[in-house]
Amino acid sequence: MEQLIQTKSRRKSLEDALKSLEDERSLSTWARDKPVKPKPMIQMVTHMLRDKNNYIQRYFEPKFVAFGPLHHDDGPDSKLRRGEENKLQMAAKFIKDSGIEMEVFYGNVKAKIDVLMKCYDCKLIEKWKEEDLAWMFVVDGCAALLFIDHDANDNLKALEVKDDVLNYVKMDLFLLENQLPYLLLQILMDSCVKVPPFTLAENQSRAEVLKDFITIFINKSVMSPVEQEQQKHLASSVDQDEQQKAAATATATTITIDSQPEPAHLLELLWRRLTKSEKDKADGTISKLMKKLCPSGDKGICSKGSRKPRGRTSHYRHTFRNVKELKEKGIRLKVSKTSSIRDISFQENLFLPTLMLPPMTVDDFTGRKLMNLIAYEMCPDFDNKFEISSYVSFLDSLIDQAEDVKELRDAGVLNNGLGSDNDVSSLFNDIRTSLVPNPELHLELKHRIQAHCNTAFATHVAQLWHTYFRSPWSFMALVGAALGLGLTAAQTILRFASLHICQVHAIPSMILLLQCVFPLGCQKNKCKCLCGFRLVVSYVPKIKTIWKD
Repeated sequence: MEQLIQTKSRRKSLEDALKSLEDERSLSTWARDKPVKPKPMIQMVTHMLRDKNNYIQRYFEPKFVAFGPLHHDDGPDSKLRRGEENKLQMAAKFIKDSGIEMEVFYGNVKAKIDVLMKCYDCKLIEKWKEEDLAWMFVVDGCAALLFIDHDANDNLKALEVKDDVLNYVKMDLFLLENQLPYLLLQILMDSCVKVPPFTLAENQSRAEVLKDFITIFINKSVMSPVEQEQQKHLASSVDQDEQQKAAATATATTITIDSQPEPAHLLELLWRRLTKSEKDKADGTISKLMKKLCPSGDKGICSKGSRKPRGRTSHYRHTFRNVKELKEKGIRLKVSKTSSIRDISFQENLFLPTLMLPPMTVDDFTGRKLMNLIAYEMCPDFDNKFEISSYVSFLDSLIDQAEDVKELRDAGVLNNGLGSDNDVSSLFNDIRTSLVPNPELHLELKHRIQAHCNTAFATHVAQLWHTYFRSPWSFMALVGAALGLGLTAAQTILRFASLHICQVHAIPSMILLLQCVFPLGCQKNKCKCLCGFRLVVSYVPKIKTIWKD
């Protein structure tokens, strides 16, 4: 009986799946040009990562405060109880500074509660009532906005919270299971009468203010120390031309919410910031041009040149393993201009080939940040190319031991905040077991590096460079040796030049002597041999005298 019920259940599930597939096909027939792509839901980390040893507590569970319903627990024995108290204080301060009553916030959130609930996996919030969810969203959203506001303005001390707590709160804001819908932040921001400490410029809406300080908050979370110094220099610079140049460089990887679809949450904004590159602007211009050239969607001439090369691509074998081996092949490391993970390139050169890598700060929260970005890429409803996973996998292929980390530090690629190079190496080796990289993403880069490593001449040039040109002392020794050999050669040439008179007479005698050593069987050659020998013997005293002089 139970087996019959299971068979009917499976048949019903299969029928529903076929029906949904037919619905998708019918939808694509009339909306092919404008496909519907829903935003990724806020959900739990995939079981492929949850099954790892201690991964849940180390990387995915909040350490101090819970945002949203997935980890909300305000019981007296909850380990997040202290964070809940601080969150209530921050929410109260935000509401007080906003200039309106908390019931107004609640009413605006309650009016959109159906849309906000669709931002989560329905199975995870089915136990919550709409009224309880609305109040939770008000408290969590207001507290998050206050923290983001103070962090963007470098005013976290005004919250009167210890530094370690502030660091944990900032990290908890980027956990996949701890996300708040971006729509919630918009609703709360639009509800404010005042927007402290910002002053609204002319024709500037509250939504634009929200985008501004969230953009600053996201950029500060990923900026390298070099980029942070550039931003400080930009803020203190008086020269307008210099400010424009620095601003153009800074906006190369700065997220722009207006130019892209509205994000699902803060973690997606962080993902966009790390995966944005200077090439995106050029690619957007090219795509617009192609649309103008091919408005009807013709796949004729417009599709030429877009085919992928045939042959073995993803199965190409790369023999280089770490930074040490690249260094032996003469490849040096250099830091890229931006912290975007797509700002990676290989500049081929006979004497100084260079691998450009974006800077990265590795601290106590880097592992949690990277693992949550990787978990977000593994969400089934998030369409991406696994950019973060692929770059971390490539970086891990360069790091085998502490010596590799040291080389990356010396090049400015890694800023070690963990204190030990072994800890950094262990961190990337631990993350490596959970990666699902895209084999096509860095394939061309690996091909070019491997082609250089396969060149025997490149190895000899690298050995020559590292032996004689690595330090000024070895270079000075090489120059001294070259000068010594040159002077010796010049002295020898001058001494032999003084013998030209004797050589004129001695050469015929030497020829006769050679004929004596290698006779051709002729009787005349014997006579020539004796004559040549006598002439050479007669010139020996003269040559000795000139040589002594």
